[in-house]
Amino acid sequence: MKTVLLTGADRGLGFALAREYLARGYTVFAGRFLPEYALLDALHEAYPDRLFPVPLDVSDRQSILEARREVERHADHLDAFVSDAAYMGGPENSRIRGPEPIDPELLCKSVRVNALGALQCVDVFLPLLDRGREKRLCFISSEVSSVALMQRDGDFRYCMSKTALNIAVRMLHNTLYPRGYSFRLYQPGWMRRQNPDGSLLTRDARQIDPAFSAARAMPLFTGTRPDEERLELVDYLGSIWPF
Repeated sequence: MKTVLLTGADRGLGFALAREYLARGYTVFAGRFLPEYALLDALHEAYPDRLFPVPLDVSDRQSILEARREVERHADHLDAFVSDAAYMGGPENSRIRGPEPIDPELLCKSVRVNALGALQCVDVFLPLLDRGREKRLCFISSEVSSVALMQRDGDFRYCMSKTALNIAVRMLHNTLYPRGYSFRLYQPGWMRRQNPDGSLLTRDARQIDPAFSAARAMPLFTGTRPDEERLELVDYLGSIWPF
């Protein structure tokens, strides 16, 4: 049976992706970090033999190692990995000159979660991924990761961390593509936030449903391409972004 590990699966896009993978017959190991969210518990009741919520803090290597031991209790391989966990907390508009100063601690935390967390997960879970058939690594990036298109003057932490993720994925591609791995770098759009009860919070009419973005991601995440040697940043509409 095909297996996948997802980080940040408590809510939003990660949770929606877990449902999509389950619908396609995968056994899903769903990384959970937010104790106030019980959405995975309800989903586990529907898929008790194929959904396994796994405590996982991607900023903590020990937590990642413990998550691997938990996955190994149920599977001897992983076919795919999806890095969705992200940190967006702190001041909304940190600027060099403005009411909210740059906060080095928040910036470092963003990098630890959004970039280093993804890299550490691949490093720790690589022995299981090496035994998988698909060898597919998927990473959730952002429109703010593109250096060529950057127009913001604030929010250094999230923008910098997602750009750092992109370069990490490029280097992983350089290393692991020759070993049979394929990569997906996905820009999911501006999504509505999901509350603990499962409802969605809308701040702007332009925001999209995470379930919609997840459904658009799945052909990309589970399909194959004739040009797997190319690494591209693809958005939920299928457009390719410079990065």
